[in-house]
Amino acid sequence: MTHQRTFQNILVLCSDILALYVSIICAFYTRALLEGCFSLVPLGHGLSLYLSKWWVIAVVMILIAYYGGYGITINFWDDFLVLIRSFFVSFLIVWVLLSLQKEAETVSRIIITISFMYMVAVVPCCRFLLKFLLFRLCDIRGNACLLGEPGEKELEIVKTLNSEWYSGYKIVEVIRIGSVTKAYTTCFVPLRYADEELIKNIKSIFKNLILISELSGLSFMNTEIKTFLSKNILLITTDSGLLSVQKMVFKRVFDIVLSLCSIIIFLPLLIVIPIIIKLDSRGPVFFTHRRVGKNLKEFTMLKYRTMHAFSERVIEEFLITHPEAYKELQERNKIKEDPRVTRFGKILRKTSLDELPQLFNVLKGDMSIVGPRPDAKEAVENFLSEYKRIYMRVRPGITGLWQVSGRSEIVYKERVKLDYLYVLNWSVWLDFVIILKTFYTILSIRGAY
Repeated sequence: MTHQRTFQNILVLCSDILALYVSIICAFYTRALLEGCFSLVPLGHGLSLYLSKWWVIAVVMILIAYYGGYGITINFWDDFLVLIRSFFVSFLIVWVLLSLQKEAETVSRIIITISFMYMVAVVPCCRFLLKFLLFRLCDIRGNACLLGEPGEKELEIVKTLNSEWYSGYKIVEVIRIGSVTKAYTTCFVPLRYADEELIKNIKSIFKNLILISELSGLSFMNTEIKTFLSKNILLITTDSGLLSVQKMVFKRVFDIVLSLCSIIIFLPLLIVIPIIIKLDSRGPVFFTHRRVGKNLKEFTMLKYRTMHAFSERVIEEFLITHPEAYKELQERNKIKEDPRVTRFGKILRKTSLDELPQLFNVLKGDMSIVGPRPDAKEAVENFLSEYKRIYMRVRPGITGLWQVSGRSEIVYKERVKLDYLYVLNWSVWLDFVIILKTFYTILSIRGAY
């Protein structure tokens, strides 16, 4: 395990150095292209000047290491957040050092700034590609163990953790509590087994001890660990996510800005799509439906029409000849190969472009860019009433955890759990991750029908 982990870290380190130099090179030639398009002062020096600034690379590498970029990482998004923090702080430090050395006037501010912009994209992509190739070609993930009693819960944990190939760890054995050995350097321990005596006994055995919490109600992304050293007391603090008034106000401002920018960007599509809808089938351009929003107040949600007119009659006739589709309709409120959907409607659904008009719902204040999926009032009241208070407190979203986790493949009960998880764990970073994953989900067309 130690040799495998060390070898992987060395490869990641080399990948980072290469990616940082590639970013500087790309920035230099981008500046040259901009010089041809805008009236910029011609550069009086070449690329070698920036490549010789080895200390810039060193500052970035030190910051990545300081924030744990070469330590225990479980998934890509945690790694990405560490890198972004490292680049931001190192950018400030580099400018301070350049100013102290009186070099701020001898180097191009544009090249330095663009270099860090490239780093945000190039370094994570190189890391992802490297780890993916290592996983596919030789799977050098280090072996780890799970402490506990072999059973259904433990097998589910093993399955979940081993599916995350990016982490570099692979659980190969479930070890009983009384049979701890030094065969592994990393051990995963479920919190239900983690009493004081156990931790004291095994902490000196394993180099890395990772505690696993299975408490679904805990907002994991908004937790901090504090310690009273004199009393050896551990405190885990957590907040209520989006149930905080201040965060709701901040999110509302974020939604207004993002929806306005999106409307401007997608304006050509907002003009062309209605024309194609009218040419493809008879009926109105928009489909409107009453959905539940904040405080369980109903609002009219806008979508582009993707179904034929008189679709209710069509589905009734379809269910008579396809009774097996009734269960699917009840669980997901959708069915595959839906006869009600038009030709162009299938394209709109697969690309999620049918939901573009909901940007106006966001501006109006009925919806959010990211949030729980808006549903009819009957659905919220009839399914899992214990979650109703969540839907009362927040605005529903155009996209959310349900969509990036499988879209229509997710049954209603699982979707509600994902919504609950999102609300309790909300952060700007989580919204950013969901928006990025939404584009990937749309391109993959997984679960879209």
